Amino acid sequence: MSEDKAVLIKTAYSYYQKGDWDRAIEEYHKLADLDPRDLNVHNMLADIYAKKGDAKEALQQYDLVAQGFDQKNQVDKVLQVYKRMLKLVPNDPDLLNAVKNLIDKYLTRAAQMEEQDVEKAGEIYRSVLKAEPNRMDANLRYARLLMKKGQKFEAVETLMTLASNLDPETQTGRLAEVLQSVTELDPLNIEAREKLVELFIKARQIPSAIKSLQDLIEIFISKNELGKAEEAAQKTIDLGDQNTFYHLGVIYFNQQKYSEGRSAFEKFLKQQDSHVGALKYLALTFLRLNQTADAVQIYMKILDVYFQENLLDEAREVRQTILELDPQNEPVKGYALDPHLVSLEVEGAPTAAMGPTAEEIARMEVEQQQAFLVQAQAFTEKGFYEQAIDIYLDMLKRWPDLPDIRIRLQQVYALVARSMEPAEKYPSPEEIKTELEKELREQMRRELDEQARVSQERQRELEVKRELDQMQLKQELESKLLEQVQKSKEGEIRLQLAREYEEKQRQLAMERELLDRDKNDSFNRLKAELEETKISLEQRIREQVEREMKEKLEKETQLRAALQQEEEQRRREDDERRQYDSQKRDQEAARAKINQEIHQGMERLRLEKEKESKTPHMVQKVPEPLRIDSIETPAPPSVQSSPEVLEDPFIRQTLADIYSKQGLYLEALKIYERILNEEPHNEDVREKLRDILRLKGI
Repeated sequence: MSEDKAVLIKTAYSYYQKGDWDRAIEEYHKLADLDPRDLNVHNMLADIYAKKGDAKEALQQYDLVAQGFDQKNQVDKVLQVYKRMLKLVPNDPDLLNAVKNLIDKYLTRAAQMEEQDVEKAGEIYRSVLKAEPNRMDANLRYARLLMKKGQKFEAVETLMTLASNLDPETQTGRLAEVLQSVTELDPLNIEAREKLVELFIKARQIPSAIKSLQDLIEIFISKNELGKAEEAAQKTIDLGDQNTFYHLGVIYFNQQKYSEGRSAFEKFLKQQDSHVGALKYLALTFLRLNQTADAVQIYMKILDVYFQENLLDEAREVRQTILELDPQNEPVKGYALDPHLVSLEVEGAPTAAMGPTAEEIARMEVEQQQAFLVQAQAFTEKGFYEQAIDIYLDMLKRWPDLPDIRIRLQQVYALVARSMEPAEKYPSPEEIKTELEKELREQMRRELDEQARVSQERQRELEVKRELDQMQLKQELESKLLEQVQKSKEGEIRLQLAREYEEKQRQLAMERELLDRDKNDSFNRLKAELEETKISLEQRIREQVEREMKEKLEKETQLRAALQQEEEQRRREDDERRQYDSQKRDQEAARAKINQEIHQGMERLRLEKEKESKTPHMVQKVPEPLRIDSIETPAPPSVQSSPEVLEDPFIRQTLADIYSKQGLYLEALKIYERILNEEPHNEDVREKLRDILRLKGI
């Protein structure tokens, strides 16, 4: 059976080489009857039918081949077959829909396999992208899969390759989406952000362009690439963002372009005249320009801002700076910060009998610098960026040649440059206590008013009752008087009535005294209750303040942990980026070495071929054609030079494989070399080249 099959293969291939399509079809059908599962035979039949012009039969054979590869889960070969079918009927709606459904099916299958078999899912994504390299959903899913595997930079490279293949004129939306995905995966990717800026400007989305430029400025400043940061800032200002003058002033200051920095800060302060960071930079700029009087005026503005915001510690430091620059400055003494300290600063503290030595002064300076650095770092970790900036700026003023201060200042500035809005301020414990005491006094006043109202109502009720009793008593006395007049003498009656009246008056006085005593008791009781309420409220205030301070401490701890984690993540990403770049360079070097070895081997084969052709009476033995192992089909020697054949990648590689199996290595090498020139990353062809060279002992 195997001998019959070999004979049929030789016969069918010879007819194929001659271009005798009918006889070739007849022989290949015999082979298909012998082995219906041989996909190479059906592929040859499909190609012959296509050359003959019978598209219907060709599509049927291609469909059998595609089904066979689908059963073997060879996704890339299935898609190659369908692309071959689309060349026969380019606009067939059913076929186009079938290809779309097929790709959707493979993508769904890959998504389902991501949890169970990540490698297999990645293989499916790569196969789809090999057939459809610009398929956006496949690229995004493959990038997410690489991120899940921890291959961040491979994911970024995949998306950047997709972005380079998209047309910015006709695919603007898709390109912007891909670039934004890149910035989410790699926030420090400068290339993606620059392309986003160009897209936003071209689409006239100015706010988005400004936001992207501000992100670029932060990245450039954090990397100390001040020239690029300046270009980005100028472009942002050209787009109409006046707040970027602050960034530009900081950049100029670090470039020691003090005149330009002064102009930038002054333009920014026209928009936000109480921005402490800009004021401090402007004051330092004046000092660098030896304009001390102007610097003192700016420090006075800073002092006023701190004083208005009740930041007394910061205000004292600024006041000290002003007095160092201008000891006779009178307006600064009008700020009631600390009278004792003011008197010490103005009058001067008593000096020691003997001053410190030069070594002690140097040691004290180093200790002071270290203390400032530790304090600034603590402020940075707690998120108090303005206070850290203040310390670094003061250190720059005192020790302009101290290393690393500018870099530390730029790092802190990069943290605060994201937003020009002041951070949300929590009320201080004193403010909370003042507010609660105010509420307590108001509540006590309301309760006292209510108690007084109740007392007045009770007093009115008693007075009404007393008047009623007096009227009733009077009526009773009058009736008794009438009775006594009738019974006894008028004098005795009057005397008795007077005694009764005095008794009633005495009883009323006793009742009034009792009422006053009740009133005093009620007032004292109310006062005691209010005192207890006050104590309770003060306790609640203390508990609330302690609770808020504890929460604030916890938030600061969490913020410090988050900052440390972010810094650790950034360092880890930098290490991974360097490792990835190193691996990429090693791979490129290895690929270049392999290419050089392949090139040298091909040259040796050509020289051997030339020697063989010059050897007299040398008869070359042509091996018999072998069966093919890939989905492409060979072209006969008569059409090898045909541009149509050599330009068709579907046929070209199969033709080279057949040449290789027949021993025609030089012809195979020529085709492989052309494939590698067009597809430098085709590892399959590269491996076949190396197999040929190893076979030849090279």
